[in-house]
Amino acid sequence: MNKGLISGLVLLVLGLVCGLLLATVNYFTAPIIRDQELAVKLAALEEFYDTDNYTVEEITVNEGAIEAAYLLKNKTTDALEAVVYSTSAQGYEDKVKLLIAIDSDYTIRGYKVISQKETKGIGDQVVTHDFNVTGNLISDLASFDGISGPTAPFTTQAVLDSFMAVQARVNTDLGGDV
Repeated sequence: MNKGLISGLVLLVLGLVCGLLLATVNYFTAPIIRDQELAVKLAALEEFYDTDNYTVEEITVNEGAIEAAYLLKNKTTDALEAVVYSTSAQGYEDKVKLLIAIDSDYTIRGYKVISQKETKGIGDQVVTHDFNVTGNLISDLASFDGISGPTAPFTTQAVLDSFMAVQARVNTDLGGDV
């Protein structure tokens, strides 16, 4: 038999075995990774709300910058009191992922950067920077204060894109007008 054909068959078999092994590992690790990511997000929710008083329902959105929404309903009255959005928008280096909390009266309760890989000393200020929107209505982003620096406009735009996506979506989840 031709050596080239034998080598090709060996490579094919190795590729199939490696693919099968990767698929098996993914099958077992994907739910664990998803649960750990959810645990991080739920822990971040504690910064905005005492989640012991709420039932938290996660809904997948995948609309613009919004990946998911967490509906917080009062455990006693079952009334929807807040929505926390998990967002992701392109910054300079990579995606900037945030949680943005909106109360039922459409006020921005707060926001938290979950992950970012922006330029050290410039774009990574997104973690500690005050964008000056907490306490405002989500419909009023006029006071939004960006980060300054060479690559910072990309990071600022990512955060602003996230807030604007929430602004466009919030009526759907809270069922009213801003």
